[in-house]
This record gives sequence, C-alpha cells and structure tokens, in this order.
Amino acid sequence: MNIKFNPLNSLTLVLLVTSLVTLGACQERTALLIKDSSTPIAIERTGLDGEYDPSGLAKRVAQALEQDSILRGISTVYVAQNDSKIILKGTISDELLLDRMIAVSRDVQGVSKVDVSQVEIR
Repeated sequence: MNIKFNPLNSLTLVLLVTSLVTLGACQERTALLIKDSSTPIAIERTGLDGEYDPSGLAKRVAQALEQDSILRGISTVYVAQNDSKIILKGTISDELLLDRMIAVSRDVQGVSKVDVSQVEIR
C-alpha cells in the first residue's frame, strides 16, 4: 500500500479539529456565563412561587396570616412593605390578635421589622 503525504490535507484536518474543539469550549463557557449571570432575587422581592415580585414579601406575609388558624378570615388589616419592613394597616378587635399577627409576620423569611403604628384596636 502506497500512502502519499499531502501537507494541505493534514493542515485542513488540524484546522477542522481545532475549530471543533474551540467551538465546544466556547459553547460550554457561554452556558456557564448564562447560568452564573442570573442575579439572585432579594428575599424581600421574592414572590409566592419564587419569582421576582416587588411586593413579594408583603404577599408572603399575607399568605402566612391567612394560613394561620386563628387569624384566618380577618379582613380589616392590610399588609404593605417597605423593603424588608412589613407595615400592617387597618383595624383589629383585640390586642392579642395583633400580637399574633406580629409574631406570624416576623416568622416569614426576610422580614426585618413589623410596623403596627397604623393599626387601630377597636
């Protein structure tokens, strides 16, 4: 068998292999950059399903209050937020209920403070 060496074919093969290896490495780096570039959502901006929500903390606190067996059904107190601070607004019939609302609100991840200055006890 007589094989002739053709430098042009060898060079073409080397360039082809180098291109494929480089392309593969670039695709891997791009995938890593895409994964790593996703900025985590601040806990006070995390919604009910983990999505970005500017009122996420307030919604999660409202959900916790609604799920509490004692507080369920109280519709005269509203939940707002200022960054990681929860603000309760409205009226409530009993100071013990307000204390429970504060405790339940504080248990929600991301709450730094609960402001009840706008809640009136009647």
